[in-house]
Amino acid sequence: MSEPKRLWNRSFALLWQGQLVSSLGKNAFQLAALLWLKETTGSGTLSGLIGGMATLPMVLLGPIAGVFVDRTNRGRLIAWTDIAGGVLVSIAAVLFFTVPANIPLLLAAVFTVTLGTGLLDTFSQPSIAASIPDLVPKEKLEAANGLNLSVQHVAMLAAQGVSGLLYRVIGAPLLVAANAIAYLWAGTSELGVKTPDRPRPVSGTHPWRRFAGELAEGARWVWRHRGLRTVLVLSTIVNFLVTPLLALMAFFVEDFLGLGPEWLGYLMACYGGGGLIGFAVAGAWRVRGRGRLALVGGAMIGQSATVALMVVLPGIPLQVALFLASGILGGIVNVHFMTLMQTAAPAELQGRVQSLSTTLSIAVVPVGMALAGIVYDLTRGNIVLVIGLPGLVMLAASAAALASREYRGFLAGPTRVEAAGGDPSAPESPA
Repeated sequence: MSEPKRLWNRSFALLWQGQLVSSLGKNAFQLAALLWLKETTGSGTLSGLIGGMATLPMVLLGPIAGVFVDRTNRGRLIAWTDIAGGVLVSIAAVLFFTVPANIPLLLAAVFTVTLGTGLLDTFSQPSIAASIPDLVPKEKLEAANGLNLSVQHVAMLAAQGVSGLLYRVIGAPLLVAANAIAYLWAGTSELGVKTPDRPRPVSGTHPWRRFAGELAEGARWVWRHRGLRTVLVLSTIVNFLVTPLLALMAFFVEDFLGLGPEWLGYLMACYGGGGLIGFAVAGAWRVRGRGRLALVGGAMIGQSATVALMVVLPGIPLQVALFLASGILGGIVNVHFMTLMQTAAPAELQGRVQSLSTTLSIAVVPVGMALAGIVYDLTRGNIVLVIGLPGLVMLAASAAALASREYRGFLAGPTRVEAAGGDPSAPESPA
């Protein structure tokens, strides 16, 4: 398969629109499910379980899914997981229309869809990230990743903006049906995405032993690539330390800042809008070598600093500026970290590397949120301690990472390590 000559080629455009449509449906379903659960059961426990179940498959099966991603034609895997999601949600929609009074059955359907689509995402999301280097020119990777992240971000913001209104106007059954149609449209159109077939596993070894060996191969490669390893450790630490702010946003806005509940939406909109700006900047501004080191390392430090500053600069204009800046800097970091991983990993290991990265990022979030709530209650609502202290630790970790020669070299220009015996830490000369 020859390298594409332009960014907006047929395969990338089909993937992009498919992700936009399926993400819109997915986010709309999640919010509709939460509203339906609250209206029907009034149970906060069930609402909390919905969020946890969506991420559980990635936490438990992410690295295993990466092996399948590296064995399979990734374009077809993306398409068929969306089609499977459409079939699953269609069954739930039929139940919502035909047995609306059977609450236990509908609860089972909602939880089955949540767990099932989370399982499908465990395979499709690393497939998307791993397939992008095959779909666009190498010099357009940042732009492609910015567009990929933007479409997910826009879908989330749009769904948050209209799902509540649509739920009241058309009701849960039609929203569930719309999600099914979105999945099926996306999957059917994505069948046109052309990605190379992956090499078949060498025969002669027991399948389970071969599978375990491929799983271990991916983990060993990441561990020996010291620059990438540092990035993953830093990302995991930062994701864990930012969870107190995410978990306690309502308390931060209303109790600490003394603002009305509408400001929760305003500030999250500032962060979301900033993320879109960051994706656009990273995609349009092509930097290499020391320029990328300065940009990404500085953005990582800057984003960490905004969290610490939120608890010492309570004024409304400053909070708006901090949330906007945090979104912009985070968008820049996410695009470049994804591009660097895609550039560093050989094609046959892309799925395992992407899955491991996603698993580490997601696994710490529910733990961090749970701990944040416990510490908040134990300290009688001490926001400065629960949010401000982790922010300072984030800032220290982001700055300390720059002391690592491998981390600096990785940001300046990673190398694609093809041979198992190569030196995964050695960067290319900065361009």
